[in-house]
Amino acid sequence: MTEEKSTQSDPEDIDSSQVVEEAALEAEHRVANDMAQYMSQFARSFEASARRWELVVYPSMLAFIILAGYGFFLIYQLTSDINKITYQMADIQTSMVNINQNFSSTTNNMNTVAKNMVKITDYMQQMSHDIKEQNAAMGAIVVTMRDMTQSIDSMSNTMYYMRYDTQLMGRNIENVSGPMRFMNNFMPW
Repeated sequence: MTEEKSTQSDPEDIDSSQVVEEAALEAEHRVANDMAQYMSQFARSFEASARRWELVVYPSMLAFIILAGYGFFLIYQLTSDINKITYQMADIQTSMVNINQNFSSTTNNMNTVAKNMVKITDYMQQMSHDIKEQNAAMGAIVVTMRDMTQSIDSMSNTMYYMRYDTQLMGRNIENVSGPMRFMNNFMPW
């Protein structure tokens, strides 16, 4: 129908509508060219910008990956060290319990030693007392020994005199034996 109307319309209208259509097509073509040109320029600008960002972002990403790997390594080492510390703390706790028990037994042993030292002190005091008594008794023994020495000296003198007297008696008997032998000859028994 529009064609019929356009064919039925006057030729001036056809020219003006063609001109408008051509102008619209030309404007659209210009806009499309301008838009394509702007888009092309935008794409080139974006590519240049992307290249610049690639120069910054890729090395930054590589550095971030390296730092992240190193950070992971440090965290791993830290957890490993903390794990070792945990085991060592458990060992230290066990050792501290043993040390505490050893200190308890040492304390008990020291109490026993202290009791024994008290007993030793009592024994030493008793020994000192006994030695004093022995010293006092030794004084009496010394006096008794002196008396014994004097008695032995007296006995020795007495034995000397007895020997001397026995010797004299032996001489006297010898002196008497000669006349007695003479008399024995006269005696009947």
